[in-house]
Amino acid sequence: MKSFAHFILFVMVTLSFTLSTASGQTRNVGRGVKVTWYGHAAFKVETAKGKVILIDPWLDNPKAPSSARNIDKVDLILVTHGHSDHIGNTVELSQKFDAPVVCNSALAAYLTGKGVKKTIILDYSGSYEADNVKIVMVHADHSSTIEDGGARIDGGLAAGFVIQCENGVTVYHAGDTGVFGDMKLIADLYKPDIVMIPIGGVYTMGPREAAKACELLNPKCIIPMHYGTFPALTGAPEEMKGYLPVQLKSRVVDILPGDTIN
Repeated sequence: MKSFAHFILFVMVTLSFTLSTASGQTRNVGRGVKVTWYGHAAFKVETAKGKVILIDPWLDNPKAPSSARNIDKVDLILVTHGHSDHIGNTVELSQKFDAPVVCNSALAAYLTGKGVKKTIILDYSGSYEADNVKIVMVHADHSSTIEDGGARIDGGLAAGFVIQCENGVTVYHAGDTGVFGDMKLIADLYKPDIVMIPIGGVYTMGPREAAKACELLNPKCIIPMHYGTFPALTGAPEEMKGYLPVQLKSRVVDILPGDTIN
């Protein structure tokens, strides 16, 4: 009888940590944290206590689902760098929801000039905390020039963001980047549970480099991003899996735009 009870407990624990959707296996590692992908590098993170954070909200990208326009709450917007496919709809959303924008100083100056009322300026390793949610800006290897009406404007340094939620779950959005050795420091310092990692190639790392990044980060859940939006971004999740060690392959969540991991 005791063995049967242990078996039932094992099954319940297993089911509580995994689920399946039409777009592939996902993992309930978030413990109340929900992550929605809107295509390209655009994400919504909803914390366990309901704080809504948008990252690089280009919500009319070619792969964005219609649901991307149905967002009814935004508490904070994170913008990793100055390229238009990452600034996206930031100004509109910040104005609509009176949401502060977290970004670097050059980008903050540009967005203020476009009508954003409140910006929170960070630099590498700098942090902002509100309602027990902590945002840390971390390094990324990428350019950040803003193109506006034919003018090219300094967009500051490209970045990634670590989000430490109220319940201890940590999310890392790498931004546009190549792989770099200090991802091991990000792993050591913040121990991300969920990572969003670019895999498309050309403008960011491709599948092989992204796999090495995942080895350095060793997260519980890997969400590929920044692929398939344009024909040039040919990297794919299955290709990345081919480069991953066995223990990481099952952690890749191949979701479709509009899907939510919860």
